[in-house]
Amino acid sequence: MIRKIQNSFKYSCTGIKAAFNNDYSFRLEIYLLPFLLIALGFLPVTLFRKVLMLSVYMLVLCLELINCAIERLADRVTMEHDLAIGFVKDAASAAVFLAFALVILVWIGCLCF
Repeated sequence: MIRKIQNSFKYSCTGIKAAFNNDYSFRLEIYLLPFLLIALGFLPVTLFRKVLMLSVYMLVLCLELINCAIERLADRVTMEHDLAIGFVKDAASAAVFLAFALVILVWIGCLCF
């Protein structure tokens, strides 16, 4: 049981490292994280709101990892233009975009209300 948890952790770290090395968007989002953490440290909001604000940003990272995996798999299937694969890649990208919109809404809500 503990070995399975260790392996899962190792595979997760390998996936994060691979995404960081191969996906520009994921790398930018990771680079933004320390600045967000510093900003959260100085913002005059409750701990609950800080956790909420960080959590929605982590959702962006999660969806970016899924988007990265989908794009890599789709490119592995075919590099030719395919409408179905194009839809899958666009939908995954749209999920990341909507998560960013959620980050903006939650941050505005936490800071203004």
